Amino acid sequence: MAVAAATDALGAIRLDKLIPILEDEWITAYYSMSSHDSIIMSLLVEGFTFLYDQACVGAGDADDRVVAAYGWSTPNEHCRDVQRMLEYPLVYAQGKGRFDKGQIFAHSIGGGLDVNLFPMRSELNRGWSKAGKVYRRMERYAASHPGTFVFSRLIYADNTWEPSSLEYGVLMPDGKLWVELFEN
Repeated sequence: MAVAAATDALGAIRLDKLIPILEDEWITAYYSMSSHDSIIMSLLVEGFTFLYDQACVGAGDADDRVVAAYGWSTPNEHCRDVQRMLEYPLVYAQGKGRFDKGQIFAHSIGGGLDVNLFPMRSELNRGWSKAGKVYRRMERYAASHPGTFVFSRLIYADNTWEPSSLEYGVLMPDGKLWVELFEN
C-alpha cells in the first residue's frame, strides 16, 4: 500500500489523499484477480462507501460482489434485524468448513445489512481462531472509538462472492494504519 504519498510533513496520514490512492490500488488489484468484465460502482450505504462489482451485467458466470469498502465507525442506533439476517441467502461452501453471514463492517460500528454481508468463515467472524481474535479486536477498537476510519478489501480466488481472504484496516490516533490480512 502506497501510504507514503498520503502522509503530511509529520508522517501522519491524510485521508483526503489516502482514500483516492486506496480506491485506485483496490480496483487495480481487483481487475488483475478477476477473469470477467467488471462494472464497478461506488455506493454510499449507511455512511460507508462500497466499491461494488455489478458483474452480472457484464458476465453471466460471475457473482455481484464487494471489491472494498471504507468509512468511519459510528455507534449503531438501530437494533440488529435478526429476522432479516436469517432470511438473507447464503450458500455454504462445500467442504470448506462453516460460514456465517459476516458483515464487512460490524453492527457495533454502524454496519448494516444487504451489501455489507458476505460469506465469512465462522471461526474468523466469531473470534474463535487466533486470526479471529485479532479481527474482533480491530472491530472492538473501532466500536469503542467512534469516528475511526476503517476499511476492508475482499480478495477473491474465483468468480463467486465468497472471498478467499480479506484485508481489514483501522487508522490509529497516531496517524498510522493497523492493517491485517485474514484468510477466509
